Amino acid sequence: MPLAHAIETRRVIKYQDGTISVSVDSLIQEEPLVIDVEWPGSAATHFTTTMRTPGDDFALAVGLLATEAAVTSQDVRQTRYCVGPGNTQDYNKVTVTLRNAVELTTSPIRPVSCGWCGAEDLVARLEPRSSLVAQPSYSFDQIARLFIEFDQRQRNFHSTGASHAALLQPRSGEAILGEDVGRHNALDKAIGHSVLDGVPLDGGIALLSGRAGSDLVLKAARVGLTHIASVSAPTALAVKIANQAGITLLGFVRPGRFNLYSHAEGITETYDATRVLR
Repeated sequence: MPLAHAIETRRVIKYQDGTISVSVDSLIQEEPLVIDVEWPGSAATHFTTTMRTPGDDFALAVGLLATEAAVTSQDVRQTRYCVGPGNTQDYNKVTVTLRNAVELTTSPIRPVSCGWCGAEDLVARLEPRSSLVAQPSYSFDQIARLFIEFDQRQRNFHSTGASHAALLQPRSGEAILGEDVGRHNALDKAIGHSVLDGVPLDGGIALLSGRAGSDLVLKAARVGLTHIASVSAPTALAVKIANQAGITLLGFVRPGRFNLYSHAEGITETYDATRVLR
């Protein structure tokens, strides 16, 4: 697997004040990193898997070992990338060789509900379960009105300035809000409310208060949402998954403007520009 760059560029559709144009946008990369640990007399042991921006991988691996397993500079003998099938270098897997055995008992409690960090089969989880079919059923005016409601309903954020939110608009019925200090938790709360209330989300839209990462896009795809609109940027992997899953993905949504990254047919104003993003 070749070494990935930290930033990827791709074409996007820009909508601003009624004008549609094509531009090039820079997207930050996110890739899984598998971290194994070994020491004399022991086979390599899986320590954790995490999502990261490629680069400084050895520092990331050792930093995690320092904070989670009290590893010091005297403990580290070598860091290396692993060799994958066909004797190719795998730049998404790092092995840290220690001089002596250490206790690798990390806490099973995760700080957020991304559902990925720590999992050994993270790469397999990056595939959406099914491909959705985006419909040209939302106009930007509809999305803009939803964002006004979204902003007005974020009570915790307006009180503290320290929370994330997710607003889900089903095909019919009222919008559903989730708020939490974690952006993954906010989306999970909103999805949980829809499940508990028996509200189907197929064909609906998710509005997000933070970065549209691949984990959130995958969560949305798995409950049938076909549109995601975020106030911030998506990652390169998020755009890839959105394309695979049939999700219309918008970023940098503000009054009168947005960037469109995948499945332009999902927005009425850009329906004829679908080929631009291919």
